[in-house]
Amino acid sequence: MLTLLQEDHFESLYQLFEDSFPSDEYRPYHMQRSLLSDPHYQIYVYEKDHELAAFFATWEGPDFIFLEHFAVKLRFRNGGLGSKLLQAFLEQQVKPVVIEIEPPEGEIEKRRADFYKRNGFTLSGWGYVQPPLAKGQNPVSLVLMSYPKPLQEQAYQSFKNWVFNHVYS
Repeated sequence: MLTLLQEDHFESLYQLFEDSFPSDEYRPYHMQRSLLSDPHYQIYVYEKDHELAAFFATWEGPDFIFLEHFAVKLRFRNGGLGSKLLQAFLEQQVKPVVIEIEPPEGEIEKRRADFYKRNGFTLSGWGYVQPPLAKGQNPVSLVLMSYPKPLQEQAYQSFKNWVFNHVYS
């Protein structure tokens, strides 16, 4: 079902980044591609009808998996594929999974939070401001969600320290 990204498929993957996320929430092409050589960073893809339909971009920390990006191509949305893939992904994890979302204040942000809640994530009271990922980008205010259990303060501090030292450094 989910397979590791083959580097020669990076072009279509990056197009899905551009189609799915605000520009401040992903890295420029060359920076994103260079992450493929980081042993803590993995991209899992799902293909349907011989095309990239969805992907998960993850970082493995000492005590958790950071699901940095998850996207389903527009034409494959609203049929339950996202939930099906997320459940399959979560079943494969032995460590807790942490995600960042924009604070659920607008309609789109609330729908995103509700999607993750339906799939077993808990919205925490903790968050931070993600620094700009590259020159010319803006910081982004984010809150954390976790699976399978609510994020406790000690785990939050550990995650925040790790993410700022390894992902946003």
